Amino acid sequence: MNKPILFTRGVVVFPGANVNIEVGRTKSVNSINLANAADKKIVIASQRDPQQETPAFADIFNIGTLCEITSCEKIEDGSLKVVVKGIKRVKITAFKELDDAILANYELLKETNSLNKENVEKMNLLFSMMTKAFGTFSEKEIESLKSLVTGTPSASKIIDRIAGLIPISTNAKQAILSELNVTKRIDIIIGLASNEDDKTKIDRDISKKINDTLSKQQKEFYLREKMRVVKEELGELNSRENDANNLRKRVEENPYPENIKARVLSEISRMESNMNSQENSMTRSYIEWLLDLPWWQKTTDNNDINHVEDVLNKSHYGLEKVKERIVEYLAVRARSPKSKAPIICLVGPPGVGKSTLARSIAEALGKKFVKMSLGGVRDEAEIRGHRKTYIGSMPGRIIKAMKQAGAVNPLFLLDELDKMTSDMRGDPASAMLEVLDPEQNNKFSDNYIEEDYDLSQVMFVATANYAEQIPAPLYDRLEIIELTSYTEREKLEIAKKYLVTKIMKEAAISSKELKFDDAAILYIIRHYTREAGVRELERLIQKIARKFVVKQQHGDIKAQSIKIKEAKEYLKNEIYDYNTKDDANIPGVVNGMAYTTAGGDLLPIEVTWFKGKGIINITGNLKETMKESAQVALGYVKANASKFGIKEIDFNKIDIHIHVPSGGIPKDGPSAGVTLTTAIISALSNRPVPNNIAMTGEITLRGKVGIIGGVKEKVISAFRGGVTEIFMPKKDDRYLEDVPKEVSSNINFHLIENYSEIYKLIFHG
Repeated sequence: MNKPILFTRGVVVFPGANVNIEVGRTKSVNSINLANAADKKIVIASQRDPQQETPAFADIFNIGTLCEITSCEKIEDGSLKVVVKGIKRVKITAFKELDDAILANYELLKETNSLNKENVEKMNLLFSMMTKAFGTFSEKEIESLKSLVTGTPSASKIIDRIAGLIPISTNAKQAILSELNVTKRIDIIIGLASNEDDKTKIDRDISKKINDTLSKQQKEFYLREKMRVVKEELGELNSRENDANNLRKRVEENPYPENIKARVLSEISRMESNMNSQENSMTRSYIEWLLDLPWWQKTTDNNDINHVEDVLNKSHYGLEKVKERIVEYLAVRARSPKSKAPIICLVGPPGVGKSTLARSIAEALGKKFVKMSLGGVRDEAEIRGHRKTYIGSMPGRIIKAMKQAGAVNPLFLLDELDKMTSDMRGDPASAMLEVLDPEQNNKFSDNYIEEDYDLSQVMFVATANYAEQIPAPLYDRLEIIELTSYTEREKLEIAKKYLVTKIMKEAAISSKELKFDDAAILYIIRHYTREAGVRELERLIQKIARKFVVKQQHGDIKAQSIKIKEAKEYLKNEIYDYNTKDDANIPGVVNGMAYTTAGGDLLPIEVTWFKGKGIINITGNLKETMKESAQVALGYVKANASKFGIKEIDFNKIDIHIHVPSGGIPKDGPSAGVTLTTAIISALSNRPVPNNIAMTGEITLRGKVGIIGGVKEKVISAFRGGVTEIFMPKKDDRYLEDVPKEVSSNINFHLIENYSEIYKLIFHG
């Protein structure tokens, strides 16, 4: 006789037993399908070696079981979940491999010495030993089995049922299946019950606990552990030992610091001796963090100053002070490699290229680049990490970034340093002190790593929008380099050299298809953007490029030169405008100069007066500082009225109105004092101030002109507005070197210490 055959791994099916089997091997699946297509009968035999994928005839036990398939369910991965019922013992004499399945030749086997008096006595002896020996059966189940002894004419069915349920090895079960003499079969189980070793006792206790209390997940863990033991018995290397050996080998083969070697080896020993899989997983993760961190790996800096200058000039226009500082750093590092790396902080408005400049510095020096954004960081653990005792603990972002860098001397960008906050979870700014202080960062302590880490070779570069918002302890450890807003000329050069080229490359547009005229770019800068950097300018050029591509796809045009007219067509209505000088000279109107985050602008100030009761009105959305400047200017004029030629006016009988146009824009700052003074004198004396003049500077009640900031931006905006003569504080002449030559060469500067100098030059007093 022949039937399809199924080889099982560690599963022995006894006659009368219902067994669940998962079938995955292709020929096994085909054998099941072949049996289902016929009479649902199949021969099942166990493999001698569970790990063998394609067993030969000699690799299976020749005593098996003829079974009937009672159910068959297909699983998503193509395997089958089968329930079979054992029918009869069979002896397999041969099997034949087909292309898609395996057939077995078999003979049915007859049992001997069934239910007799001797067997009944031995069965009762076995029942008395089962609970103690195997711990698998409850008293109720044993009573049920006892009732079968009297009600069933065959002891074979009872002993087969017991053999299928007790926790014994596959070889022991196969021995019971192969024994045709029922009495000897009972003797085998009694021998197992009376001669159990320590391992069997442990197996029995574990099995009882599993059946009584353990969850499904714990059962799966138990089965995995048993599988691991089976692999060990078969001579396979323990996976935990294998992991430990690999980790030890890694420690021995690499020059880790001695304290790290000792710590890792200690943790490996702990991992080997601990049977808790969850704790082992945490220990393994900790070991990997220690080993993956760069302890000695280092990149070689490029100390070629010319190369560095070329890279920085290629990627960024202007920014001479920053480039000069980087070259200085290189020069010192080349002479003294052990000198402490500087901590540079680039401060400036958004969009001026602080982050991209840091990346370019890393490229120029040949350093690895890593970035850590500090915007919104409020938990100290993000800097220092979590303690290992917490579930889900991990290192802080400093250590994570160092692992990412893979070297002990990367360029580390600390972005938005001024936007850190603090709450009940700690003060991250205080944690950053240890990172940024050159005297401390050679022993940076992370709560997770628990070993000192050397950050002294890292080149830290920080960025911030506002220097005054950087925490004071950090500010003291930083070298501040200010990046001011770009001038129109600088934006034009950036657009020509970088933005247009980049955008056209991204859109696959050639220079023959689309060209941008300088006047058009300048027009876009003046009338469609109001920003310190060039982000909005880049978006507008991208918008023009997209619309051009659409027109080209429609077949309307093939190539185009973008001039002011075309820019207007693509971008529609103008959004912004800048102030220019008045066409006429009007008494009471004087050009001030303002600094804004988007650059600078002219700030015309208007003053008028009329009969009244000595009231002063100040309008134009002025903040407190400018209101105070107006009061000081008026006080100074009143005190020196006769000197300024306005002695005939009774200030108690007139109202004075001071106004700064563009009321929707808040205005503040101490630099409008001299402008307010001049406008008041001009209005009260009815003497106009030439419209090509602009001025800036604070004023005191004694007429001293105070220092101001933003000279570069103010001068450029005044020149753009048509101004050719500027009055400014004498102490601000040091900033004039920052003004582009094409601007400064066309302006006549008057450097003033006292307001009387302005009065003489303008009103010829």
